Amino acid sequence: MRKVLAFDMGATSIRGIVGYVDGGKLITEEVMRMSHSIKERNGRLYWDFDAILEKIVNTIIENKDVSCIGIDTWGVDFGVIDKDGKLIDTPFSYRDEKYAMGREEARAKISELEIFKNSGNQIMTINTIFQLLTLKKLNPDIYEKADKMLMMPDLIFYMLTGKKIGEETIWSTTGLYDMGQRKVSDTIFEKLELNKNLVPEIVKATEAVGNTKDAKIEALRELNIDVIPVCTHDTASALLMTDSFLDEDSMFLSCGTWSLIGSVVDKCIINEEAYENDLTNELGFDSKPMFFKNITGLYLLEKYKAQLENRLERKIPFDEISDYVNKLDKKLSLIDMDAEIFARESIDVKSEIDNFIKNQNGNVPEDDFDYFAVIYESMVAKYMEVKTDIEKILNKNFKKIHMIGGGAKSSVLTSMIANKMSVDVKAGPYESSALGNILLSLLHLKEVKDLKTGIELILGSCEIKRIDSK
Repeated sequence: MRKVLAFDMGATSIRGIVGYVDGGKLITEEVMRMSHSIKERNGRLYWDFDAILEKIVNTIIENKDVSCIGIDTWGVDFGVIDKDGKLIDTPFSYRDEKYAMGREEARAKISELEIFKNSGNQIMTINTIFQLLTLKKLNPDIYEKADKMLMMPDLIFYMLTGKKIGEETIWSTTGLYDMGQRKVSDTIFEKLELNKNLVPEIVKATEAVGNTKDAKIEALRELNIDVIPVCTHDTASALLMTDSFLDEDSMFLSCGTWSLIGSVVDKCIINEEAYENDLTNELGFDSKPMFFKNITGLYLLEKYKAQLENRLERKIPFDEISDYVNKLDKKLSLIDMDAEIFARESIDVKSEIDNFIKNQNGNVPEDDFDYFAVIYESMVAKYMEVKTDIEKILNKNFKKIHMIGGGAKSSVLTSMIANKMSVDVKAGPYESSALGNILLSLLHLKEVKDLKTGIELILGSCEIKRIDSK
C-alpha cells in the first residue's frame, strides 16, 4: 500500500490530500488547507506565490512517506524563469484588468476568429495569449529576460523537480496551443511577434516523471518522491470523475468558482458556429477533446455572500440561503453570467446586479436574499442556453448531466438544473479535481490496474446523489 499526495489548487484555496487504496476502497485524508488571496502591487494583481510554495513544501516534508505527488491548478496563469532557472517575478493573476491591453494588441494584428481557428479556445480577456502580450508591453524587461514561461502547475512541478515541462491539458487553456494540430500554434506566435522559444517541451499527462531529489528547493532534495504531471488543469483532472469521460451521451457540469458545461467529443470543434457561441475546446487525459463553455460560477454567489455578511455583521449559513431560495415564490429579473463585469475582482455585487437589471428595464430585487436566487436562476438560465448551443452544433439531445465540484452539494442548484433543464442529474463527487489527480498518481505507482478500474474504485468510495427530472 503506497500513498500519494495531491495538491489541488483553486483560485481561493489550496488543499493537500493524501490518498491510498485499502480494502478495495480509496481512503483520503486532507492534510492541508490554505486560503489564499490575490495581492495588489503598483496597480497590478499578483498571486502570493511565495506563501503558496512554502505551504506546499512544508506539507511535503510533513508527509514524506508518500511515493508520488501530483499538482493541478486553475488555467491560464503562468510565471517566467530566466536562463539561470530563477523565477523573475511573482506570477500575475488572471483577474488583473490590464489584460484588456493585450487583447487590444492582438486585435491590431490578427482577428479573434483567426485566433480561435488556430487554437480552439473561447476568446476571453484572461487567456494566456493576452497575458503574454500584456507582459511584453508593460514589462518588457521581464519579457526580454525570460527563458521559459511555465504555467502555474508546471512552475510548481519545476520547483519540486528542477524539470521544465509544459503539460498538455494546462497548455490547452492558453490560446497559444493549436488543439487541432496538437502543438503550439506557429501562426499565433508569428503574427503576434511572440518568442516561441519561451515554450517548454510539451508532454501528455503521466508521460514524464521528476523527483524531489532534483528540486530547486534545498529542503526537498533529501527526499526521494516521484512527482508526475497529472492532468494539471483542474477541469481535465475533474473530468476523469464524470460519466462524460467514458460516455459521450452525458454532459458534464463542473461547478466551482467557474462553471464549465459541455461534452467530451471525438475531435475538436473549431468552426465559426462554435466561435460565435463563445464555446471552447480543451484537452483531457490522453488528449481527449472537451467541448464546453466557461461561465462565471459560484464566484459571484460567494462574493455576494461575503459582502452581505460584512454588511449584516454576521455569518450566513448556506442552509439559510437554500431555505430562503426554496420558499421564494416570485418572478425575478435575471442577469447574464457571461457579462465580463461579473468576473471582476473589484466588483460590488449588489450594485452591479442592480445596474445590469436596470439597464435591461427589469425589476431590482427587493430583499437582500433575493440576490442569491437571482444568481442561482441566472446560472441555470445560462446552462440551458449553452446546452442548446452545444446540442445544435453536435446534433444531439442530452438527457443526462453529471455535475461535479462544490456546486454539486447544493440541493437548490441540482434541483433547479434537473427541473428547468429536463435532465437527470448525477451529483458528485464534490472534490473531483483532487480525485482525478490522485487517480493518475495511483496509476503511475501501479496501485490500480488501469484507468477504468481506478475510476470505478474511486467513484465507489464517494457520495453520489441522483436527481431525476420532473
